[in-house]
Amino acid sequence: MSKKTLIVDDDEMSRRLLRLVLEYDGCHCVEAENGAMGLSLIESQPFDIIILDNAMPVMTGMEFLNRLQLRPQSQDVPVIMVTGLLNAEIRDKAIRLGVYAIIGKPYDFGELRSMVAQLLCS
Repeated sequence: MSKKTLIVDDDEMSRRLLRLVLEYDGCHCVEAENGAMGLSLIESQPFDIIILDNAMPVMTGMEFLNRLQLRPQSQDVPVIMVTGLLNAEIRDKAIRLGVYAIIGKPYDFGELRSMVAQLLCS
């Protein structure tokens, strides 16, 4: 697979776990501990997929998505949002902002791996 994946999550353990799982599947992962850092990384390098937490300090996942839409070079990068608080309002807003999928925490790693593989192989 060897595609570049950006993991944006304020929880270090979540980032490490996602990285281990995705690197096992052949992804090259880069981590950001908040949305502002994630946007900065996007300015300096291309990514094939973004895994994005919603509830973060500095910049929420929704704010990140709003700003991502303003960057032509990254508008087409698929985003999978992960969140500990999943309800209809969050799901609808995330979909309006262009996420490919939204997954509740704790993750079903099989589901997440399947989504990533599907996105990176298309």
